[in-house]
Amino acid sequence: MRPARGSDDAHAEAPALRLAAGLFGGFALLALVNAAAIAVAVPLPAAGVTLRLLHHLFDAAETLGLGLVVAAVAGAFVKLVPLPRLAMYAVAFAVAVAVVYAVIGEYLLLQAAHAWNGRLELPIYINYFLLVGAALVCAPGVTEPFANPPRQRLIAVGFAAGIMVADQIPLRDDYAGIHGLIALGAVLFASPVVAPIVLAVGRRMMRRRAGVAGLVALAMFSVAGVVVPPSNATRLELFRQPCAVAPWVLATAIWRTPALHAPAVAPPSPWTLDRSRDPAVRPTVPSLLPRDAVVVLITIDALRADVVEDPANDAMFPTLAQLKRDGVVFTHASAPGSQTPGSLTTMFSGLYYSQQRWADYGEGGDRFPYPADDPAPRFPEILSNHGVATVQAAGYVFLAGNFGVARGFADETMLGHTKGAAVASRLVAVLLDRLEHAGDGPAFLYAHLAEPHAPYKMGPPGDDFHHYLSAVAIADNQLGRVLALLQQRFGKRWALLVSADHGEAFGDHQTFEHAKTLYEELVHVPLLALSPLFKPHRVDARVGLVDLGPTLLDLFQLDTPATFNGQSLVPFLAGRTATLTRPLFAEGRLRKALTRSDGLKIIEDPRRKVVEAYDLAADPGETRNLFDLEPARSDAALAELRAFFAARTLRDGGYEPPYKP
Repeated sequence: MRPARGSDDAHAEAPALRLAAGLFGGFALLALVNAAAIAVAVPLPAAGVTLRLLHHLFDAAETLGLGLVVAAVAGAFVKLVPLPRLAMYAVAFAVAVAVVYAVIGEYLLLQAAHAWNGRLELPIYINYFLLVGAALVCAPGVTEPFANPPRQRLIAVGFAAGIMVADQIPLRDDYAGIHGLIALGAVLFASPVVAPIVLAVGRRMMRRRAGVAGLVALAMFSVAGVVVPPSNATRLELFRQPCAVAPWVLATAIWRTPALHAPAVAPPSPWTLDRSRDPAVRPTVPSLLPRDAVVVLITIDALRADVVEDPANDAMFPTLAQLKRDGVVFTHASAPGSQTPGSLTTMFSGLYYSQQRWADYGEGGDRFPYPADDPAPRFPEILSNHGVATVQAAGYVFLAGNFGVARGFADETMLGHTKGAAVASRLVAVLLDRLEHAGDGPAFLYAHLAEPHAPYKMGPPGDDFHHYLSAVAIADNQLGRVLALLQQRFGKRWALLVSADHGEAFGDHQTFEHAKTLYEELVHVPLLALSPLFKPHRVDARVGLVDLGPTLLDLFQLDTPATFNGQSLVPFLAGRTATLTRPLFAEGRLRKALTRSDGLKIIEDPRRKVVEAYDLAADPGETRNLFDLEPARSDAALAELRAFFAARTLRDGGYEPPYKP
């Protein structure tokens, strides 16, 4: 009996074929939406139209290739493993939960720890998996009733495409796993209603030789998307589109990190060796500060170097302007990361993130990876053990000594709380009180001012950047109170150092806020030093927060442990020159970066399997990736970066540095 006119015989197809067709069709719909999103929302690459065309080509091929693999596996399972309907749903649910665990398992664990202040963590964690897994499994069932007639089908397809489009809009620069799961849910949501379309088109094409050739070409194109790895430059473009599911899957499962263009071996360096048994580094002679020196270090959260450097901001930041005018200005200072805990821990310990031991620590909303169990000494411990009065006004909970970031202060006043940081005025009040009551001996005081941290709530109505500047102005005002008291009370025995934990992005490289990249807007930080005994001038040598520990120990005439990866900047403070031999690294979200003294910067991302190289002297905006354009120069830097972390990454007992969100 022939079906009535207007009906569709897709439901007469075998369940396995319907399932496979629907899944492939869902990924094809995702490829179309991605193509539109790339054209509309991804800026044209600096390399030009050719790279944009390759972006389109590989995104389509990889998305269709992933769809072909998923469709083939799912269809074959249904065909070859006959199970009752309920058992099949159980298998689908188990697969969905496994996918959720692989993609956002750690994120869900963190959210469960933060919910209800840590109470019921395990039940909430399990519930998250059940809910997300169930949503994925049930997605096809929502649209299955709309598979016929064709008008209903088109409405459902449009709704699925709308989900994919909406997934492109919020938080484009972060949460790739969540974007990917939403895109996968939309594919599953679309699969029942696109299956009849895919099957109908397939049947028509199979009736003609040209159609068969087209199907073969489509299959080959899809397979090529899986088996042919794109170039390094193309990979970078693929990850600029937040709902690019296939590149993440292929980077995790198949791609390898780009190899060197030619064999290159990093020259021998003492910095790659285990220096734990080496003699300590002796302080500079003669000493720059007296034995009873009072030194204050203040770091300001998310403070960009270019904001401080810009003379247009001097009226808004009078204290920073005074430090620039009367002090030592390090024009090329860099943070060792773009997240506060990691960056400050390196500053205090002299060790980079991968050299430290990190694990989840804290309760409820305070729980994140921290170096609480890392045994390496922090320079405040060394100061305290040698008779220096050490004071910290802690504005964040994680700056308490037990978290391991800033361990060793003898006088620690905790003002931070779970929901945020203490305001700068309260922190500075503690510093001023301790300075007012300081004795005749040496003292070191520290505070981290968090006002410029997002969300930016300061100042009159305006955009985020102007609110950010208003927040920096508040920190500058509090900084001025500290400077005034130092000048009034301590004669020539004082010094003030000011820097930042990291910078902040405002659309640079299509990102916002911080923690997400290692580009200069996040790792180039101000470093200013003022004292009656420092010689005011500008220092163009490349330095970093990793040098502050040795510098402060040197100012107090104490040895620096050989394990510290930084070198003292005291010669520069005295107006002399110095040759710094240590490399400057940065880490964040498992990315690693090296900035060489000539301004070449190399970034390796082991998760995306990409490498970037920029000449900061010629291209400070990091717009032109030199990795394939200047292979010899890039290979030398990449070999140096890999040699250091291959030798110095902590691996004791199978430990692996965790991804820190």
